[in-house]
Amino acid sequence: LVLLVPELTFLTGLSDLRKNSRMLKEVMWEMVQSPQQHYQRLTSLLRRVRDTPEASRELERWGLCLDTDIYRTQGHVLPAERINLRHRSFLPADDLGWHREVTKEVPIAVISINSWLLVYPKRVQHLAKDLVAAMRSSSGAMGIQVAQPTVQELRDDRIESYVRSIQSSLGSQDKVQLLLCIIPSGRDDVYGAIKKLCCVQTPVPSQVINTQSLTGHPGKIRSVVQKVLLQINCKLGGQLWGVDIPL
Repeated sequence: LVLLVPELTFLTGLSDLRKNSRMLKEVMWEMVQSPQQHYQRLTSLLRRVRDTPEASRELERWGLCLDTDIYRTQGHVLPAERINLRHRSFLPADDLGWHREVTKEVPIAVISINSWLLVYPKRVQHLAKDLVAAMRSSSGAMGIQVAQPTVQELRDDRIESYVRSIQSSLGSQDKVQLLLCIIPSGRDDVYGAIKKLCCVQTPVPSQVINTQSLTGHPGKIRSVVQKVLLQINCKLGGQLWGVDIPL
């Protein structure tokens, strides 16, 4: 039995919460809050300290007094940077995101996906078919050419099945630009084995997608596929966007 002093320990992961989506959502809501929400919680704490007799007496004993508002100062706001694509430039929106622009315009440098391998278990063949169709339909706006893949359908989703199939396919083909694998959700062991194989044993750019990302309404799946295409373009040596900040 190992006893840990709570005040001397820190939470370093949320692995046990992944299976509890409601609890994970609550934890993320606590962690990701707007500046206004942080301000409201801080001022609420200050008011509670002021209105609690025990806390007030303790502060008086130390000769301390807490203001009911936090210190305000004028911050320096940096000007927005212009984002450059191949054919046009733009300033990002107020949320400082530009995912919509880079999925509807041609990036600075594009690598066509001519020779690639798609590996998936037989039971998710409908997801694989939809994925390829979505990639080919979404790639046109980005100027990326996506050829039909070489398909490797597995009988099951065991690690050995993935590794054996990938090794056999990579060994029998001259040049594979990209390996794309669909794996069951929550299978970190399969993900780790594929990455070890593709990064160490048989180096090849790889993209792994879990089945949960490919299920849901069409808008969500299209967004996932667009992000996957952007990742693949970078992994193959493409350049998505640039800025004018001088060196």
